[in-house]
Amino acid sequence: MIRFTLIGFLVLFAACGHSGKQTSVEEWHEDSSLLSIADSSNAGITDSIAAVADTLHVDAAKLIGKWIRPVEGLDREVQGFQLRKNGTAKSINMYTLVYEKWELLGDTLLFWNHSEGVKDTATIVDTTIIRALSDTSLVLYPIHAAEGYTEHYRKQ
Repeated sequence: MIRFTLIGFLVLFAACGHSGKQTSVEEWHEDSSLLSIADSSNAGITDSIAAVADTLHVDAAKLIGKWIRPVEGLDREVQGFQLRKNGTAKSINMYTLVYEKWELLGDTLLFWNHSEGVKDTATIVDTTIIRALSDTSLVLYPIHAAEGYTEHYRKQ
């Protein structure tokens, strides 16, 4: 292992054009080609609305109401949420997940919620992208879900 490391070091040294001459720190700093580091301090942060060129125009009035979907494995049971005009939200048949409020930003639907019955009851903001919306159906893509995963709701 030491032999390969030594050989690699020698090859690297030769590739860099080391002439055997010792280089001082001042000479090293004078060569600006050795110091080309990109400055990322002004890098912009793009939100989900700006990142998607074909964002869906969402009519917030269509979101008001109760939205439900079947519980996986229990087809006769439903769960979902209710969105109210005043910006508050309520869970439907999800007793540990308590929705507090909601907000629409472009095609992005934000849900403020917390969990009941667990040690950490901190408020969390779930972010979902609205993929489709009609008078009777809503398709959401939670941003932390696997690509292609969507949740389909129907208006109650």
